[in-house]
Amino acid sequence: MASTTIRKIAGLTGVSPATVYRALSGSSSVSMATRRKIIACAYANNYTLPGHSCRNIAILVPHFRFYGYLGNMLAHLEKALHAENYRIQLIPESDLAVLGDHMFDGIITMVWLEGAVLTLPREYDIPIVSLNAAFSVLENISLVASEKGGIWQALNYLKQHGCRRIFFVGTLTDKNPIESERLECFRKFCLDNSLNFDRMHRSVCAVDVESVLPDILAAEADGVFCASETYAFRIGKAMQKHGIAIPQDISLMGLEAEELNTSFEPAITAIRQDFEKLAESTVKVLSQAIEKHSPVKNIRVPYILVERESVKKLI
Repeated sequence: MASTTIRKIAGLTGVSPATVYRALSGSSSVSMATRRKIIACAYANNYTLPGHSCRNIAILVPHFRFYGYLGNMLAHLEKALHAENYRIQLIPESDLAVLGDHMFDGIITMVWLEGAVLTLPREYDIPIVSLNAAFSVLENISLVASEKGGIWQALNYLKQHGCRRIFFVGTLTDKNPIESERLECFRKFCLDNSLNFDRMHRSVCAVDVESVLPDILAAEADGVFCASETYAFRIGKAMQKHGIAIPQDISLMGLEAEELNTSFEPAITAIRQDFEKLAESTVKVLSQAIEKHSPVKNIRVPYILVERESVKKLI
């Protein structure tokens, strides 16, 4: 089978070989419409410039609201990518078509919606790594994610500190496989500890997080775990407004958001995603795939326990 050449792409797109070269090299002298046509043809025919590395990495994000997890993760990802001399372009899920505007060496996706992610390898013949998001070995998408066992660690920490009726507050995110893993972990915890899963958990969106307090009280919970970097702080505030003492009445625990958790009184015990290790592992997997065309590799990164004062200490 004959290899794809610049001349072949020029013939397929109806432009000169020089225009093809300029478009694939990122020159601003080529119109956006022509650039898109050439790049789409290059991807479709598995072509990049010989020995050419543009050092451009696309990071796909669900939205441009960078508080909590997304802000923390992107800060460490930026540092890890720049340490390897990569340039970054952030692309929200609503603008995935921008991927066709430039040549990229690789894609890091933080998008949860399964369908949008799984179509990428069919359109862009470049390495793709999923960071705490949707993935598929069959679709040649590697996964780097926090271990689901971290949730188990947090639940058992509450149990070891005397909590017997633990309420789980999850995030309401469509088709988020990581959130689904966390819920399954809590379901198993409920089975092992004779708890009613349906009564002891709620998944809510950020704007409604305080509305879960009546369910926590109705379940007579003595411990609450929040699977979000922002939820524990807000639920804690709602508890205190309701006259609930933390940890005397209810122990509170969540994912780590240092500024929020340490400014709360009492400071909130948490499990912390190892953002540094997640970022380093993502860049390492992507770089190996770019440089060596290595096979799909999945990496799980342990959580880190951060003990503070919001969980009741046993006497």
